[in-house]
Parts: sequence; C-alpha cells; structure tokens
Amino acid sequence: MAAPLTRREAKQRTRKRLLDAARKLILAGGEARLAASTVARQAGVAGATFYEHFRSRDDLVKALSNDLFDELRAELGKRRHEALAAPGSEEKLRQEFRTPLEILAASPDLFRLALRVRHHPASPLGDSSRRLAGNTRTDLVTELVARGYPHDGPGERRRLEMIADIHIAATEVLALGYLSGRYPDLDEIVDMLVLVTRGTRLARAWRGRGATTPAADAAPVPDRHSAAGGLASGRSLNTRLTT
Repeated sequence: MAAPLTRREAKQRTRKRLLDAARKLILAGGEARLAASTVARQAGVAGATFYEHFRSRDDLVKALSNDLFDELRAELGKRRHEALAAPGSEEKLRQEFRTPLEILAASPDLFRLALRVRHHPASPLGDSSRRLAGNTRTDLVTELVARGYPHDGPGERRRLEMIADIHIAATEVLALGYLSGRYPDLDEIVDMLVLVTRGTRLARAWRGRGATTPAADAAPVPDRHSAAGGLASGRSLNTRLTT
C-alpha cells in the first residue's frame, strides 16, 4: 500500500493537474478562451482550489509558459554545450541543430501557438515566447563568441545578433515546413541549417564590406542526392566549414 502524500506533495500534485489542464485547454481553444473555472473543472478540483495555487488566469498562463519554455531553453543549452565541448565532432554539431526541430515537432500545437502570440503585447504566453526568443538569441551569441567570432565592437556584436536571428528564423520556418509535410526529411533540414552557418562563418574575419571571400567558401556545395556527392560527403564539408 502506497504511503499517503504529505501536504506539500498533495499541493504539488494539484498544481500539476491545474497546469496540465490549462495546457490542454490552451492547445484546444487558445489562450483567450481560458478561464479559472474552466481549468479547475478540467483538473477535477473545486474552483476555490485554483486560487490556492494561482492569483489569476494570467498568473497560471505565465507559470505554464515559463515552465515549458524554460525546459526548452535548458535542453537546447545542453546540446549547445555538448557541441562546444567537442568542436571537431560532426555528430554533436548536427545534434545541436536537430534537437530544437525534434522538440518543436513533438509539440506542434504549442509551437504554432507560441508563434501566433509572440507579437501580442497583452498576452502572458506571448511575453514568455518573446523572452524565449531573446534568451535564445543571447545564448547563440555567446556560442558564436566561444567559437571565435569577432565581438569587440558594437558593430560586431550587432552582426552576431543578426546571425543568431537568422538561425532562429530558419529553424522555425523549416520546422513549420517539416510539420506541414513540405520538408519531410529531417536529415535534409539539418543539412540546410548547418549550411546556413557557411555564410555566417565569414563574420569571423569580416571587418567591413570590403572584405574578400575566401576561395574555400566559394566552392560549390555537393548535391546531397547525387551519386558523387551524397549525404555523407555533404555533411563532411559542412563540418569543415562550421568548425
């Protein structure tokens, strides 16, 4: 027979039930249709119990979105650190690009909702979505600095933020393409995300618009589907260009 729950454990379990119920309701009908009474009913608790855990509906939505987005940022950070710790590892580099795609694909409704509300200033979920995008930008800039990209002046820092935004936008757009079936091959999407870094690599040596392009960066990209190129050779080239 299981031991009875402590008061703290029971309270944590009820809070989780409320958060789980809110997530289901948000994904089914959107944030605007969420109400404290509806969440309590979905969770199977009394209406007054809701206010023992959250001050308001917005407080609940903020707690839910913070939990979800903090988990996402932590997982992305883990993969980023693994890639930095093994700069010559093609597998680690590709996994860094694959992880956000897999996470977004695992929660497609939440991903689409986060994109929809990102520019809604009054939305607690939108606020968390914007915070995640900003934190991800900061994390990517930190990674680029660790990889040796120039960052001393304001112009160089600005370019690093542009590079980070390019990666964020490309990941989100390609994830949507994967979910819609337009881009069904996840490995091919990862190939493209790795290739995006090919152009941004020039920022390491860029000190102005007059900078010349190294001959290596002018080389054609192997056709992933050709008999001569193949996926393996394409990945090897990508790794040399991005490490």
